[in-house]
Amino acid sequence: MTQAARIGDGFAQVGVSAITVTWGSPASDGCIHEHLQRLGAAAADLALPTPAPLPREPQFSLVIMLDGWRARERGPDWGAGARQRNPQRIAWHEIKSAVIYRLEHRAESAGGRGLLVEKYAVATPPETSPVDFGAAVLAEARRRGLGRAQVIYLVMDGTVWRWDLADDRLAHAIKTLDFHHARDHLWAVANLLHGAGQPEARAWVQPLLKSLRTGGEARVVRKLEQLLETPALAPTISRAELEREVGYFQRHHDHLHYQDMEEAGAPRGSGAAESLGKQLQPRLRRCGQPWSRPGLTHLLRVCVLVKNRDAPLLWN
Repeated sequence: MTQAARIGDGFAQVGVSAITVTWGSPASDGCIHEHLQRLGAAAADLALPTPAPLPREPQFSLVIMLDGWRARERGPDWGAGARQRNPQRIAWHEIKSAVIYRLEHRAESAGGRGLLVEKYAVATPPETSPVDFGAAVLAEARRRGLGRAQVIYLVMDGTVWRWDLADDRLAHAIKTLDFHHARDHLWAVANLLHGAGQPEARAWVQPLLKSLRTGGEARVVRKLEQLLETPALAPTISRAELEREVGYFQRHHDHLHYQDMEEAGAPRGSGAAESLGKQLQPRLRRCGQPWSRPGLTHLLRVCVLVKNRDAPLLWN
């Protein structure tokens, strides 16, 4: 397979390889690169229409999940020679992303694996401000029926700026701390108290995890707070670390309603948002593939348009 054909195959992942596949003629690397950069630049100013609601649209709930993953860019010393000491050839930056879907579009495979019949993605270029990312999420959520949703569920990890954004842009949503992050922080407390990998740590944490899943979140937070009331901790326990972990649960005491979410059929974790990152990374974070900022930005925009089935708007 020629280099041009291989790149054409890679280009198929963002939905613009029809020229190579349909006509059967090779395209040069430069031609593909130029075409993608032009499409990516045009995508920045693309006006996305809001789909009209179906007649007699049934009631629905909207789920929004926020997450992030890191992409590799060329660093300030990308072209440094071998003699330069400690060059910064690579720079890692977060891609802020979100997944939006209707709760009623959840399904299961024959093997019981969860599926989403229809979902929509938001992913913004590196160093996008939280304010601009929030505006992008809100715009896409409005396109997908935010104003008509009966209930809005918002699920994310404990990153502080995401919760500030949620309070500002989606104050009326039912907000949930991703269960897996809560579990990890509870395990952190267990390891502080009893030592990592010790059977005492597991014996301490398992009943609390069960309470957390089954409506006993208030009891869990209270038990953690009681640890701070202990006048003298063991010498091996860092009070500062313990205060940090307990404070994490105190800040999120209203976001731990996992039994309520399960009874409503709503998600307890942000797995769909993490899955989006894994789907984009094979195209945007391959081994030995450091990007320039324009190259990454343009390809990311086209990838998102293809995932949301909005790519035809670039041609029409």
